[in-house]
Amino acid sequence: MPRKGFFAGIIISAAFLGGCLALPEERIADGVAKVAAAFEDEPVETNESSDGTELYVPRSYTIEEPSDKQNIMITKGSDSYALFINPNEAADSTLFYDLQKANPEQQWVADETFEQSGRFGFTTVREIAEDRYELVVSAGGVKLTTISEERDIEKNMDWMMKTVRSIEN
Repeated sequence: MPRKGFFAGIIISAAFLGGCLALPEERIADGVAKVAAAFEDEPVETNESSDGTELYVPRSYTIEEPSDKQNIMITKGSDSYALFINPNEAADSTLFYDLQKANPEQQWVADETFEQSGRFGFTTVREIAEDRYELVVSAGGVKLTTISEERDIEKNMDWMMKTVRSIEN
């Protein structure tokens, strides 16, 4: 009987370590896939409001004050996320993407665009230091950006696009 428990423990440990040892490229690819799915899905239901802007924010995240209609800071612990809303841009706007790509010397680990039903979106990922990545997701005139630790890339990219898509613009 103890052997079964020992082997089960080894299998569970191996599965856990396998998830922890994912390569950055795998995490980024999984994050991009989650962004694409969130972009294509129906917007999630809003659960917060900031200066008249209705948006989705995961339960353990906080909207910092002061925020305004165009700039909203979202935090969780020591992590900060900057949300930019340009109400003059339509759902098919490429403005944020064009600005993101303005520097031809900028190196992107990931650079994906999405189009669906007259909407444009994108995500870019840039390594800024060992284990630290700049994540940007956008749909139309709404953009959300953060600096993420490698282990949080997928989770961050997923909820970030869900938040961006939740905002009507």
